[in-house]
Amino acid sequence: MNYNTFNINKLLEGIVTGSGTNLDLNKLFEDKLVEYNISKRKASDLLNIDLRTLDDTLAGNAKQPSIINIIKIAHFLEITDLYQAISAILKNQESENIGSIERASDASFIAKNFDIKKLTQVGFFKPKDEPKKLINRVLTFFGYSSVFEFERAVNVPLYSRTKRGYSDKMKDFWVKSAIQCFKDINNPNEYNREALKDIITKIKPYCQDVELGLVTVCKALYNVGVTVIFQSHLTLTQVRGGTFVINSKPCIVLTDLNKKYTTIWETLLHELHHVLYDLEAIEAKGYHLTGDPDLLLIEDKSEDFSREYFCGRDDYEYIKPHIHTHFLVERFAKELEVHPSFVYSSFRQFEQLLNNRNYYAHFKEYFPPYQTALQKLNPITWKENSLAEIAENIKSIFDLNDIKNEKSKIKQGEKNTI
Repeated sequence: MNYNTFNINKLLEGIVTGSGTNLDLNKLFEDKLVEYNISKRKASDLLNIDLRTLDDTLAGNAKQPSIINIIKIAHFLEITDLYQAISAILKNQESENIGSIERASDASFIAKNFDIKKLTQVGFFKPKDEPKKLINRVLTFFGYSSVFEFERAVNVPLYSRTKRGYSDKMKDFWVKSAIQCFKDINNPNEYNREALKDIITKIKPYCQDVELGLVTVCKALYNVGVTVIFQSHLTLTQVRGGTFVINSKPCIVLTDLNKKYTTIWETLLHELHHVLYDLEAIEAKGYHLTGDPDLLLIEDKSEDFSREYFCGRDDYEYIKPHIHTHFLVERFAKELEVHPSFVYSSFRQFEQLLNNRNYYAHFKEYFPPYQTALQKLNPITWKENSLAEIAENIKSIFDLNDIKNEKSKIKQGEKNTI
């Protein structure tokens, strides 16, 4: 008899949905008494179970049936599946007893999979909510009717180890949210790698338009099969962005980890580089998060690409002597077809990389508010009701009638009007 593993959720699902065993333990027991030619009292003596307790257990009336007694009875009846034995005994239990098991299971599910404190701080959970309300919030947000359905559908654990820290739970939640949102969006456009390469060569001028540039580019990417969404940074995750493969199509998530306009654009190009050159490796895992230690070499190439794309090493060397003269920086930015903040961002990065000098407190006044670029992308802030509603809003943005016009503008290399 194989009792090595036991899944309480599987048991509860069978009881709650009525899909559990249909075993009639009383009849099976009577058949065994005939087969062995013994009385029920003799059987109770052999099993060392009080006769009344045996009757109550077989009938499902025992208020708190002993697992030891259940195993004894299962052995006697030659039931090889412990789930069947327990399900048969519990199916006639009072609803109060089943409810207490469900409540314990709910509490375990929430505590194991979610950082309640941190998710309450970001507004996902409400303070002092009981486990059942926490469960309902999770199910509503992800769009599932039960814990059993949720666990089957969103089965993407980040780590193989059974004991996960707080940061693991938050990152796991972030990843599962992204995956579910991409599934709900279900981009109908086929992924076209050649079209993506063409779009990438035309993206740069759009960073000059703080309000509309990013959403315009994301619309064009959506039309060639690349879906881009924005999820607010979750504390403890340290995720700047990520690339996923959902339904064999590339998907990208951006965050506001560093809360800088330039970082969001650079992250987009970083992830697009992954889409172009690392899609097969990422698809094998399902997703890749920026900074993932499993793909350090790929990360270096993507990081170099995104850094060079807007204002590279040679540009930094040219503007370095004039970095404190804003009108020269602004003029140079126009020549590069980028927002001036990218010139300052490049200076900061290369000074840190090449000279170990920290200029990150300088030039803040020349960086536009990153929220302006994101507001038309319907960013996920963890306070929304459900991912399905979020997905519909995002699709309504990307499926606008002028999407082909936006793509055409990018392919023609037209400059935005600032």
